[in-house]
Amino acid sequence: MGTKSHLEVGGQIFSDLAYADDTAFLFSSEDNIAPCLHSFSQTAATLGLRTSWAKTKLQNMGSGPSPTSLQIDGNGVESVDSFVYLGSLQKSEDNSRPDMKRRISLAASVMSS
Repeated sequence: MGTKSHLEVGGQIFSDLAYADDTAFLFSSEDNIAPCLHSFSQTAATLGLRTSWAKTKLQNMGSGPSPTSLQIDGNGVESVDSFVYLGSLQKSEDNSRPDMKRRISLAASVMSS
């Protein structure tokens, strides 16, 4: 990709995380988001893949303000504080209490029905 961005954790450098057909990009600056997503979408298209902009979200994971929503190639990318991914509630706060409460509530509603 044209714009380099990464995070360093414990001496290891990470720029993205890949899960099955999903990718999570890690940005150290909000200025790097739009160029990286644009480049990713163009590169994917050369392989016959397309970005699902409706499912693409921006989220701050634990420090600083939430990123602002963006337009990438005429497609809106929403900034969120939480979303459910593979059954797990992902929140901007760095604890798992909201996810545990959500799972307990889901189990309780199934048990009561």
